[in-house]
Amino acid sequence: MLRGTNLPRLADYNQAVILDLIRRDPGTSRAELQRNSGLASQTVSNIARRLIDAGMVVESPPTEVVRGRPSIPLTVNGDGAFAVGVHIDPARLTLVLVDVAGQVRHRQQLRIPQPSSPNDMTSLISVSTGRLIREFGIDRDRVLGLGIAAPGPLDVRTGVVLRPPQLPTWRDVHLRADLHDATGMPVLLDKDVTAAATAELRSSASPDFLFLYLGSGVGASVVFGGQVLRGGSNNIGEIGDILVDPTAEDLGWGGRRGGLAAACVPEALVIQAAQAGVIPLPDLNDYLALDDACTTLSQLAAGGNPTASFILERAARRVAVGVGVLVNFLDVPRVVLGGPMWNRLSAVFLPLVEDAVRDELVVPRDSLEVVGSALSEQIAALGAAELVMDHFLAPHASVLLME
Repeated sequence: MLRGTNLPRLADYNQAVILDLIRRDPGTSRAELQRNSGLASQTVSNIARRLIDAGMVVESPPTEVVRGRPSIPLTVNGDGAFAVGVHIDPARLTLVLVDVAGQVRHRQQLRIPQPSSPNDMTSLISVSTGRLIREFGIDRDRVLGLGIAAPGPLDVRTGVVLRPPQLPTWRDVHLRADLHDATGMPVLLDKDVTAAATAELRSSASPDFLFLYLGSGVGASVVFGGQVLRGGSNNIGEIGDILVDPTAEDLGWGGRRGGLAAACVPEALVIQAAQAGVIPLPDLNDYLALDDACTTLSQLAAGGNPTASFILERAARRVAVGVGVLVNFLDVPRVVLGGPMWNRLSAVFLPLVEDAVRDELVVPRDSLEVVGSALSEQIAALGAAELVMDHFLAPHASVLLME
């Protein structure tokens, strides 16, 4: 838990500590803030008053009748600040408008015309974001910034999208600078799987878990002690080449035969389905067509088509092998599956994956949980919005360093 300091010169940091505590524990009292922050009672009262005057925090009526002076619950004012989160997927663009209380005020998903260039994407995000803010009558000054979740690899420090396999025409794209120029807003960039894990952490009571991201690609993120691990270059989670089935069929594609990606990414599933005669093979360079074909495959399985069901059940068992490898390595107590593909896979995957993962464990653990995320396809966009909130509102020890 972050604690404050009573040195007057650090008032801004202390204010961020208090605001963050209120954001994460709505309804907390001044006395609770004092205990949790380590700040003096008068300091907490002064900060609370400043936040109320600034429209960031509101007082609520006491919920309990007690003798003496009742504790007044403090909550963040949802209208106090906003962030826009955007998830760039090769097939779909997801946008969310999130308020400082964590409520999603609006969400939108757009089908991306194929093929899509970086310039096209920058223009689409800029126009869509501006329209979103205008239509909801949001004061532009209350919008903290724009968070972008994109396929990796990325250079987070410079805001550059390097050479993502799922965006083959993108090479060293200065996306953060381009979007800042196009929108005039502060822009933050994060990897899609890391953003998704950030959103899951924000909504979860568990501080330790492995997040398996299932989208146009497959990736993983690790959360320990309430912190999302990022790796030395902020590109943690490239797990597609983990061997999960050495006897797997030859898909005739660029991924590793028998690898985790070959088990579950849309391109691989569609090729398997086409080889089995379940669906016609779409243009593999058209991510919208691939996405639509995956939807058809899941619908066929839900409708009782035995071949479609077999393909997805086999995918679930193969994914479980890869998850088992990661659980053995990381020793996590919980696995969460989510991402843009999850809603279409969950009906088949959930009944199978947990027991299949247990079969892979070196040290048996009955307490291991394997669950699906409740945040649906918007999870990476939510994480991108949370990135903005944390950047501007959460306390960062680096601000205490003298230049």
